[in-house]
Amino acid sequence: MAGLSFGLLGPIKIWSGDGELAAGSPQQRGVLALLLLSEGRQVSVDEIVRALWGLEAPPSAVVTTRTYVSRLRRILAGGEAEIRSAGRGYQLVVAPCAVDVPVFRQTTSAVREARERGRLAEASRLSRDALALWRGPALGGLGGAFFEGRRTWLERLRATAMEDRWALDIEQGHCDQAITELTLATTAEPYRERLWELLIWAFDRDGRRDEAVSAYQRIARLLADDLGLEPGPGLRRMRARIGTAVGASLVST
Repeated sequence: MAGLSFGLLGPIKIWSGDGELAAGSPQQRGVLALLLLSEGRQVSVDEIVRALWGLEAPPSAVVTTRTYVSRLRRILAGGEAEIRSAGRGYQLVVAPCAVDVPVFRQTTSAVREARERGRLAEASRLSRDALALWRGPALGGLGGAFFEGRRTWLERLRATAMEDRWALDIEQGHCDQAITELTLATTAEPYRERLWELLIWAFDRDGRRDEAVSAYQRIARLLADDLGLEPGPGLRRMRARIGTAVGASLVST
């Protein structure tokens, strides 16, 4: 079973060279996900129990946890990943390149490095490679406070990667798709200022100054009317970018 790999950026998956392996029940997949997220760190049985059951663990929780680990060991037997006993818990030993979360994080770090060095085409390619690892909401099928917290963290990383990809597209003058996607994104999350900054920039970069002005006015009004807030620093920088056009339009409205 050489060539094992693991997916957390979507439903929990195990793949071998021959295809997908059954990872077991949701709680068993939760044990696997927790060990993978720990990236080689020892995880105590108590940590696993809390992650799976929270504060309402049944008396059988420790025995059940050990059963899940035993089943996972059988699934992984003969492959390039191993669950070792460590102290009062377990450690999953696997190459980082076999797990999509560290691959995603390493790739997004490479995106930033390439962009800082002015290699925009390379950064754009890497950005798309990173986002292609996602198959749906992170840690799909797992519930509970622990996994909800980790899911929120991963989804924030994904959102940042999307913003970086849009910025790269705009910077290279590929504005049409960015405008389409950012229009949908600002509709879904109307108070997320960074999305509006990118949309305004994309309109301006594409020579659509009136639409840039209109987008700035929409978010400024939303913030004022709904939240009683002024635009933040990023939006103010965008206002300065489209400068005189905004000023003239505000006077006329």
